Amino acid sequence: MSKKLVIPCRRGKMGTWDTYTCLMQLKDISELINFATDLHTSEKLSEMIQRNLEDERAVEIGDYLISNPDHFFNSLVVAIYDGDPQWHDFTRIEPNSKEAELLEMPDYARECLGFLSLTKEEKMFALDGQHRLSGIKKAVENNEDIGFEQLSVIIVTHRNTKSGIKKSRRLFTTLSKKAKLVKKDAIIALDEDDIAACITRRIVEESKCLNENNVAFSVGPLRDKTNVTSLGNIFDCVQKLLSFKLDCKISEIEKVKITDEQENELFEFIKSFYEITFSNVKSLSDYKEGQDIEKYRNNHDGGHLLFRPIGWDIYTDTVIELLSSEKSLESAVLIVSKNDLYMSGKILKNNLWSAQRKRILKVSATKLKK
Repeated sequence: MSKKLVIPCRRGKMGTWDTYTCLMQLKDISELINFATDLHTSEKLSEMIQRNLEDERAVEIGDYLISNPDHFFNSLVVAIYDGDPQWHDFTRIEPNSKEAELLEMPDYARECLGFLSLTKEEKMFALDGQHRLSGIKKAVENNEDIGFEQLSVIIVTHRNTKSGIKKSRRLFTTLSKKAKLVKKDAIIALDEDDIAACITRRIVEESKCLNENNVAFSVGPLRDKTNVTSLGNIFDCVQKLLSFKLDCKISEIEKVKITDEQENELFEFIKSFYEITFSNVKSLSDYKEGQDIEKYRNNHDGGHLLFRPIGWDIYTDTVIELLSSEKSLESAVLIVSKNDLYMSGKILKNNLWSAQRKRILKVSATKLKK
């Protein structure tokens, strides 16, 4: 019986690369595919790649695969050389139903469907998805069952020559540079594992004071004349409040595991923060959804602190400072909101707002509190 590994595959070509898009089991990925150390003749450079991939990120991804039933990855891109990989196309594809008989299969489809056989002596290394690969290796090591799950792997042919290594290294860096971080607005709108994103969405859906009629659904500067603040700013303030409540850095919030009940408690706290503020700041309570806010945000006298995202940032920091000194949420909000929060008022004029230049100045929450 052949010891070759036979995997379903589609053959293609893009640019100068021959590609084989395969479906592989995670246990085979873990066993056969290695990291991109072969792109370097320097042993120390190879060791550096290995060290970078054996960090807590690998453990985190491995845990994600094991603990999250909805786990999902996109394809790995893998280079292959040596051994004896063989392509086996289908000589004939026949319809298995009357409906299928009516379909006209394009010529390229007849040529691209088949199997790839591997001797397991091939050398394969990841060009894109190295952290995913390290996580897969951790997961398979700790949970045999997950090894039978399948993942799409795009295999490209690699030549282990000076020019071949240079070509593969260029593809490796191109894929790495072009892989952009998930945009902030996508995280806020879609991420179900980011506590701050989930609570931000609930704030605009469930709170009495902030909704789609007075919040700009953007993460950039607030330039319109009808919205109090932006979704991106609410997200930033939610992160600050979560950091305080969870007693961790903002960058560590995602690592904190909480129950649905705890999330609800955090949501109620943050919702109260906004609703108590709106109730006690006259300019906010007087503002009517959809009205022109020229009175509250302008380039003449600056308007009101809480009609600017930077104002909410400073205000939130100040309230957190008071909460840290054992004040209740309501009393902390009242202490801040009873002050003159107009940009040209005695507190903020020439501290936050330049009356001469008609522009925002930098100021700390501690200074504002004082």
